[in-house]
Amino acid sequence: MSSKKDIKILTEMLNLKAIKVISHHVHPGIGMILQIESKNLYSICPRCGTNSHKLHQNHRHIIKDIPLGEKPVFLEINRRQFKCKECKKPFSEELDFVDKKRTYTKRLAEQTIRDVSDSSIHSVASKGVVTTEEIEQMLKDASQELTNFKPINIKRLGIDEIALIKG
Repeated sequence: MSSKKDIKILTEMLNLKAIKVISHHVHPGIGMILQIESKNLYSICPRCGTNSHKLHQNHRHIIKDIPLGEKPVFLEINRRQFKCKECKKPFSEELDFVDKKRTYTKRLAEQTIRDVSDSSIHSVASKGVVTTEEIEQMLKDASQELTNFKPINIKRLGIDEIALIKG
């Protein structure tokens, strides 16, 4: 059973805003699963901006996070769905450490992109933390953020092709 001291240390090590660890389990061959929950008792409606305390549904999600040493870390979170008093429509709470429809944290994506820049997609995927498909999606997401990036002070740009097979 998890002691309060262990839970407090894991919450501090996890270092996610407004999130606390409620329990942990180490599964041989899989890794560490941390059950986490939001400290907030409400969520803000994305349509009208009203604070909502009315819980509508609960949905459990497993999210991959950066490894702790050699152990893979999985976060099990109850992603709550609230019902807005103003709009009368349900909405899921926003988790600022994971993008919508993703099964990995933003910091895992950032670390993976750094790793891929030093090696290849297949070598990073062979470590077993993320799949090649997830890495490709991370790279697509990162490239979407760069679409509005405009380099300044460029006077000339040269492109040199590489011939892999001469002849």
